[in-house]
Amino acid sequence: MINMLKQTPTQYLWALLLLLLLVFSPQSIAQQTLDTLKVTSKSYQGSADFLVTLPNKYAENTDKKYIVLIDFHPASQPYLAGLHHWMSHNGGWPWLETIIVTAPDGHPGLGKLKTFTNAEQGQAFLSYVEDDLLAAIDKKYRTNGFKILSGFTGNATLGLFTLIQRPKLFNAYIVASPILSENYLSVMKDTPNLVPALSKLAQPRMLFLSRADSDFEQKQIADFDKLVTTLKQQAPSNLLWKSKVFEGSYYMSQPALATIYAIEQIFNDVHTVIEPDSTIGKAGPEAIYTYFQQVSNKYGFDVSAVDSLLALAKSKTKLEDALLVYQFAVEKYPQNAHTHHGLALGFAAVDEMPQAIAELQLALTMTKHPFYLHHWGKLLEEYQTK
Repeated sequence: MINMLKQTPTQYLWALLLLLLLVFSPQSIAQQTLDTLKVTSKSYQGSADFLVTLPNKYAENTDKKYIVLIDFHPASQPYLAGLHHWMSHNGGWPWLETIIVTAPDGHPGLGKLKTFTNAEQGQAFLSYVEDDLLAAIDKKYRTNGFKILSGFTGNATLGLFTLIQRPKLFNAYIVASPILSENYLSVMKDTPNLVPALSKLAQPRMLFLSRADSDFEQKQIADFDKLVTTLKQQAPSNLLWKSKVFEGSYYMSQPALATIYAIEQIFNDVHTVIEPDSTIGKAGPEAIYTYFQQVSNKYGFDVSAVDSLLALAKSKTKLEDALLVYQFAVEKYPQNAHTHHGLALGFAAVDEMPQAIAELQLALTMTKHPFYLHHWGKLLEEYQTK
């Protein structure tokens, strides 16, 4: 039995992670579907069978497109699937629903591609990722263009190598405890090349870089810290990066910890609600909408301004002003149930009940969520009796 009362903050975090992983029973993860992606390539004979974890209701939501995360360690699938299930089941917050792709175990052709010592030799691996693996994923699955590369130790170094050499392949990189000593894969030497490489890209790239201070990482600490210093001094403005040191934590815990923190960083802008009293909020609904259009351009997929617009409407002291914001939200997001619910509240507040009833009825047709069906249904009954 774990005694939570006597745990240090770091120990408490490990205990919590342990409990989370324990509750990821086969039944709870069964909502995700496992699939096999056969990737053929001129680089090896036959095909490599990648394991694909599809999000809950992937087959049902035929009009939805998804983010992709790739990890080249075959043992990463269970913890990635478990963490994703937990961190996305509450409306994709904080982890937007994602297709997780993990590599086969012991494939000789893929293993040979991943074995190189310098940038020139590594181009074959990068071409495989771009022309064979990513192309196969996009062909078979409904992807939205946003891709994450995740890795631990040697695979983490592969992530840094890919970011430096061919940053266009992925939008975000999760790099946990990379091997950097002896200028492995020339990462330490070539990091300054990020400036010209990223300058050609329209969208920014994201990087989460982490390590611990365990015995297994002692030989990497000096180079890791030097890399962080280099990034502080020379990283281009369109590299959105963050580094973290998990002091006192176990080596094998690093990829799970890095994933949790990285996902929060990567999708922070998606989930952040603009406060009504902020500079953007004070500028009005059009400014909020424009801001989220810019955020959408950053990610390459649509990021909704609905929550921020509804927050702005609720903050208005004049009922007429609130109604105008609700109407603006419906105009921009006519297929969103919450904008119509908001507009119903706005009409009801100014005692325009026929319009309020019509909007609430429309909102109910746009949701299958039992919570909203129940509460909005009761609200509709109240409106109809007035």
